[in-house]
Amino acid sequence: MEGIKGLKTESPEQAKQGEVLLGVDELNLAEFPLAAISQRLETKTVVFDDEVFDRVLGRSVPRRLTLSGSDRYGLPTAADDDVLLACIQISKLGNFSDPKVIFSRYEILKLLGWRDETRNYRRVAESLRRWKGLTVYSDKAFFDKKASSWVNRDFGIIDNLSIYRRESAETKARSHFTWNEVIFQSFQAGYLKQLDWSLYCKLKSPVAKRLYRFLDKRFYHRSRIEIDLRILGTTKVRLSSDYNTAQMKRALDRGITELEHLWCLKRTKDRYQKAGKGNWIVVFEQKRATIASVVKSASNIQLESNLSRELTKRGVGPAAADELTTASDQATVRTMIELFDWYNERNQSRGAGFLVHAIKNSSSIIHPAGFESSIDGMRRRVAQKNRISTAREKLGQREAKQQEAENAKRRAFLAAWERLDFRGQEAFENEALGSSPPLTVRQYRLAKNEGSTLFEKYRMIVLIDHFNRLTDDEHERWFGSNSEFPSLLN
Repeated sequence: MEGIKGLKTESPEQAKQGEVLLGVDELNLAEFPLAAISQRLETKTVVFDDEVFDRVLGRSVPRRLTLSGSDRYGLPTAADDDVLLACIQISKLGNFSDPKVIFSRYEILKLLGWRDETRNYRRVAESLRRWKGLTVYSDKAFFDKKASSWVNRDFGIIDNLSIYRRESAETKARSHFTWNEVIFQSFQAGYLKQLDWSLYCKLKSPVAKRLYRFLDKRFYHRSRIEIDLRILGTTKVRLSSDYNTAQMKRALDRGITELEHLWCLKRTKDRYQKAGKGNWIVVFEQKRATIASVVKSASNIQLESNLSRELTKRGVGPAAADELTTASDQATVRTMIELFDWYNERNQSRGAGFLVHAIKNSSSIIHPAGFESSIDGMRRRVAQKNRISTAREKLGQREAKQQEAENAKRRAFLAAWERLDFRGQEAFENEALGSSPPLTVRQYRLAKNEGSTLFEKYRMIVLIDHFNRLTDDEHERWFGSNSEFPSLLN
């Protein structure tokens, strides 16, 4: 059976030639995992709370994500995450032009590198049914790219699903599903990032896959990431909330080690840093790619491939092909094969003699306009990536300063707040509510009435915002003439 039209799936031969499929990932799904990290089915509803730094507001805002699965199929598992990502790649082939996606389970198996066997066909069908049964309740957890705003939304992932046991293009019996409007709008709005599909499929650990997606998203803005251990483990990777610190570190380390070997994650001795009693910070740093390392990697890939056979396919005799690949630089041989193919694809016929001459006298060969070898292309992409990385580092530094300024304001407020007695705190809070925006007040009161864990976060937003708006005279009225707090904010 043929693979997906227009999509390169990596056979062993293609993998040796270093052909990499660049896929895509939806940024909300990379940030908040909708599937459990284990293969054990969960039928209960799960809730996640965290905070995100809003660059527009210049402060952290609380958010919540609630996932509810169907009674029969439960919540998605780690393998289901793979299936959903494969479906996104299939939809990408049509440039996300239609929410209805026609597919075959065979195509999904080939994309994921799973065996073509009955139990895997059943596995894909059950995965899709779990996604069909999932409902997501989002309180500022999903970002609306089109509106450039966080939004409260309740939605599913897949609206309609039809899976045929026997698929046939002739009888129009083709399996298909329809993306939910919210997810599909995010696709069309371009709230996506590139995903190295070849690398993703090589990763064995579900923890490594989850960390790769999350860190790759966060590395877009900075090359160093610091995150609370428990938030990372329970909210971003979906480890059990019952894990203690040691268990959580061990579970994360398995995925981290795999990424250090296969990806650009830098090894560090200070991965876990204690920030207080029972409070740990996890530090991740991205290795910067160098042109030399890329060329070396490319050369190794070519060395692994059978260049001698590639030459004989183009008319070079077996003995001459072996001699050329032994005596010549592997990258040069590959570049000249690519140049040979480039000419012939454009009806500018070149024979085997040209190929032999080009390899032996590569320094005299002038590359025509429009031709770019795979190694030159990698050099260009790495240089571009490094330029982008530098820009991201600068942006990250600015955001870090903004975050530190926000933390300073929080410390100043808490110091002032402790000076007030109970009645003073109650009066200050009432005044803060009276001067806060109506939307913030509604969120505050709703969270309070529901007994939500978000209430304290909304409360702090109301109080600190009001504290920051106070004039010097108002500071004196609340905290006394000798107050040191206004100076802490400068």
